[in-house]
Amino acid sequence: MPDTNPLLQHWTLPPWPAIRAEHLLPAVNGIIADNQRIIAQVIASQTEHPGWDDLVLSIDEADARLSEVRSILETLSMVRSDDAIWLVESAKAHLAINQYHAEKARNRPLYEAYRRLAQSSIAGSFDESRTIALERILRRFRQSGIELPTEQQQELARFNLEIGGLEFTFLDNLERWTEAWSKHVDDIALLAGLSPAMKDRLARAARQAGHDDWLIRLDQNTCQHILKYAENRALREECYVAYMTRASDQGPLAGRFDNGPVLARLLALRQQKARLLGHENAAQLNLATNSARTTAWVSDFLKRQAVQLTPSLKQDAKQLAAFAQQRGIDRVQPWDEDFLAEQWRQHQFPGALENLRDYFPLEGTLRRLFLFCERMFGIRIVEQSASGYWHDNVRLLEISEHEQVIGYIYLDPFHHEGAVDFAGTSTLRNRRINAEGRPVLPIALLYSNFAPATDTHPCRLELDDLRVLFHEFGHCLQHVLTCSPHHTLSGILQLGHEAAEFSGQLFEQWCLSREFVLWLGAHFQTGERLSAARVDAALSATQSHSSRQQALLLMGAMIDFELHLTHGDGRSVEEICIDVQRSLGHLQLPDDHRFANGFDYMVTQYDASVYAYVWSGVLAQETFKRFSRDWVFNAQTGREFRATFFTPGAGRPLLDAVEAFIGRPFTGLVDGEAGRVTSD
Repeated sequence: MPDTNPLLQHWTLPPWPAIRAEHLLPAVNGIIADNQRIIAQVIASQTEHPGWDDLVLSIDEADARLSEVRSILETLSMVRSDDAIWLVESAKAHLAINQYHAEKARNRPLYEAYRRLAQSSIAGSFDESRTIALERILRRFRQSGIELPTEQQQELARFNLEIGGLEFTFLDNLERWTEAWSKHVDDIALLAGLSPAMKDRLARAARQAGHDDWLIRLDQNTCQHILKYAENRALREECYVAYMTRASDQGPLAGRFDNGPVLARLLALRQQKARLLGHENAAQLNLATNSARTTAWVSDFLKRQAVQLTPSLKQDAKQLAAFAQQRGIDRVQPWDEDFLAEQWRQHQFPGALENLRDYFPLEGTLRRLFLFCERMFGIRIVEQSASGYWHDNVRLLEISEHEQVIGYIYLDPFHHEGAVDFAGTSTLRNRRINAEGRPVLPIALLYSNFAPATDTHPCRLELDDLRVLFHEFGHCLQHVLTCSPHHTLSGILQLGHEAAEFSGQLFEQWCLSREFVLWLGAHFQTGERLSAARVDAALSATQSHSSRQQALLLMGAMIDFELHLTHGDGRSVEEICIDVQRSLGHLQLPDDHRFANGFDYMVTQYDASVYAYVWSGVLAQETFKRFSRDWVFNAQTGREFRATFFTPGAGRPLLDAVEAFIGRPFTGLVDGEAGRVTSD
């Protein structure tokens, strides 16, 4: 009888409604068995005279099938976090996948087949994309320790196993800390200044916990909203201190779920792993897999960014101190800064941000976003009417060109119970050309946490929400429009962190463009357009007193990189955090903060790579200057941008692409040099 497991069937789009917990492990085990059989056949037939189709394409096709099932599991796990059976079966499936990949990475005969292909006369005729794809495959084998002696391979396997466990523990501690901390509020006066939507959210949280009134939990969005709008200073302080001491030996839950020992051990193991693989430190190891820059270049770049930001930090701090004095606050504390900055914006730009979201209803914004992308990139975006995804709010966008479908984007815009409470992009399938010469179409997923529509009002977006939407849509569009024929080069996850973050940050720039925002905004009830004066005031208000947020991002990047660069130099994690903070003059943090203990980027594949946000942001701003010069709606410029950044796939250095697009070398980064170096 044919296998009815939906995950084992051929599908154009995932069969979401049919997938149940009992399908997961059998599907994964079945695919792994198929892959192992394919690998054995490839080794038997490709050892002496390997070929591209029979070796590379065969293994790529097998890897892609398993990768796609894993992506489906991860997507559904985001919304089934309260389904115990699903979580158990999903964990078993992930364990089997990880074990398979670990065994494949140690398969010496398979590695030798790839190596012989790279050294063969046939490889001399490969085009650039094949050459890059093959180089990446070999590099992954080498970074997995394939060329190490057996004893060191076993040591590396132990390192990897413990590192994976520590990363899981780090995230688990954060989650358990967040679940353990809450604040029950029985007096609504304490919530003065918060938006009605946030108050409703806190009331729902209380009901779910079996309480009346309101319940504050410290997810990132709630904390940011309280720090920005809560008039009660004591409430801001309580939430801020709790958030900045998450999972640590300090704060309201001191010693519970402490990530301090976890992080110390994790950094030590990453350092040992790097040295075992022939690198000086973990930062150098990560750069070897993500880019061609040196650790010295990254350190210098981040330090110079700190120097450049210091005058703005100083000016903003001085301005806020004077403003605080007028409001009876003698000394500005860290939990005052976001609140005072928002109050200053309202005072300096009266009415500029008031009810601004009424001009950006989600539906109208999406229509214009799609229309804009169609004009700029020569594509067509059509929403499909089908349903039956993992949630009723999920929508499917079909992307086509010349009347041919070229990819899909799922859109999951609203916060709902059981889902993650932040915005992001994930990939369900990379584009590739299979062995029969047929394209397999890419699929991306954009998920967010916008407040859903009510009986009286549609979902409406603040300017910050617009930037989130555009940022994530930029990622999705890049994933869909990348035209590489190779599975290993076509997804945004294959681009490296610099290039992957660049597209999202570039799309954010349109939300800061006066001309674009004027075109985008229309009142959800009357269709009234925003005036130029209102847009100017709103953009000025939004961008004023932004130095602190820039400094926090830069601090995270600097701490992440310094921890992986200098581990073992005698300084503790806390001492490194203090040293970094001192280099960012006028950035206040409490003395007992434990920023690194809650900085999850370091355990979500961004270790030693958070700098990519800062670097790609610099390049995105420089790139957008051409759109500003040519006209932000210039379709010819848009097509050229697509051809330069989206079409090629992985392989071309981001800086090379930027310089090709702007038509000149990009200087002014490090003593006028762009830092073109290839190794430490």
